[in-house]
Amino acid sequence: MFALGVLVIIALAGFGAWWAMHPAYAPLATDLQPEASAEIGASLSQWGVPYRFEDGDKTILVPREQVYQTRMKLASDGVPRTGSVGFEAFKDSDYGVTEFAQHINYQRALQGELERTIESMIEIRSARVHLTIQHASLFDQDTQPSKASVTVALREGKTLDARQVAGIQRLLASAVEGLDASRVAVLDARGDTLSSTGDSGDAPQMDGRMAQAGKLEAAMQKQASELLARALHRTDFTVSVAVQLNYDKVKRLGNRILAQGKNGQGLLVQEKTSSSHGSGASAPGTSGGGGSSSREVEYAHGSEREEVEQAPGRIERVSVGIVVPSAVDKTTLPMLADVVSAGIGLQASRGDKVEIAMAQSVPAVLVTQPKAALEPVAKASAPVPQSHTHGALSPSFLSWLVGAAIAGALSMLLLQVVLGRRREAKRLSAPEREEVLARIRAWVEAPEQLS
Repeated sequence: MFALGVLVIIALAGFGAWWAMHPAYAPLATDLQPEASAEIGASLSQWGVPYRFEDGDKTILVPREQVYQTRMKLASDGVPRTGSVGFEAFKDSDYGVTEFAQHINYQRALQGELERTIESMIEIRSARVHLTIQHASLFDQDTQPSKASVTVALREGKTLDARQVAGIQRLLASAVEGLDASRVAVLDARGDTLSSTGDSGDAPQMDGRMAQAGKLEAAMQKQASELLARALHRTDFTVSVAVQLNYDKVKRLGNRILAQGKNGQGLLVQEKTSSSHGSGASAPGTSGGGGSSSREVEYAHGSEREEVEQAPGRIERVSVGIVVPSAVDKTTLPMLADVVSAGIGLQASRGDKVEIAMAQSVPAVLVTQPKAALEPVAKASAPVPQSHTHGALSPSFLSWLVGAAIAGALSMLLLQVVLGRRREAKRLSAPEREEVLARIRAWVEAPEQLS
């Protein structure tokens, strides 16, 4: 007991020492890049703060009671410094720097600020921005517009949709002078183009258009399904909606003359009337004297100019296909078409249409037949003859029949082998039979021994 007590005391003392030397750890920073992890680790080693890495060196842990104090110290020292450099680069201005160097520093600072703003998005883990800023010059007449490129590394399981990519493009266009949003290329970490710029942007632009059409189709399909469910009191129907969008940008100009004045001919500006009278002998049978008169009128007409620009992405045509069960009354199909057309806003002038078809029920006897037997039945309009429906065998029945035949053959073969072995069994000779009988008699006549 004394020895056991000594061992317990030693164990408790060792556990206490281990507990004091291994305090509880908590995450100091997560989702770190290798450069940032190395810089933070070097700073913690210099300050004498114990730490360890987890999650593939992406998470650094420190003692729980030192987490907030260490974070404040890292922030005050600007660790890690591997991030982007913003406008703090101009904090200590050097007046001896040339104008070209000032432009380069300004471009670097602007790139850093844009990177920080883009990295503040939840889906983006890191970003790199490259700007090509063109400055106006008195001697350069062929100045190219500014351009930019952005490379983003997304977080695991996150994606960017077309609206977010367009937002990044507008962000750079608003921050850089002379930069248009269409000249901003956005790429992901794999090098795939996410934006719709230049010739390489056709695929992302097409994806955005298909996504927009898909949203409209899903909304219209939901509305049509709800209307049919209320009208039919059943849900065993199918609705399909196809929306065709027009992305052509059309600009139309028109002039129209305005009707003014009493008769709509215009406003009277001036009127000039002249007349002349002649003298001399007149021909026999005519009255004496002659003359002419003329009138000149000038009107002012007003005109109206109309300029219409149709935005791209408008609905050009909507087609709806509906399949209802055969139990639905045929007389209600036109009413259902009118209800769906009015419910989802179809326009006949635009070419929209609704087609409703009834699902044909298939006889149960035809379902069990193979495809080769169904084809001639489907083509024929007359009823299926009795010989056709019972003469064809299903593949499952044929498989069962072949299996039964194979099993019967194996059973017959096994039976023949057993009977052959029994026939070939060796019979005992006369002396051997006598010896066996003597042993049986001796065993029977032997007195029974009681224990």
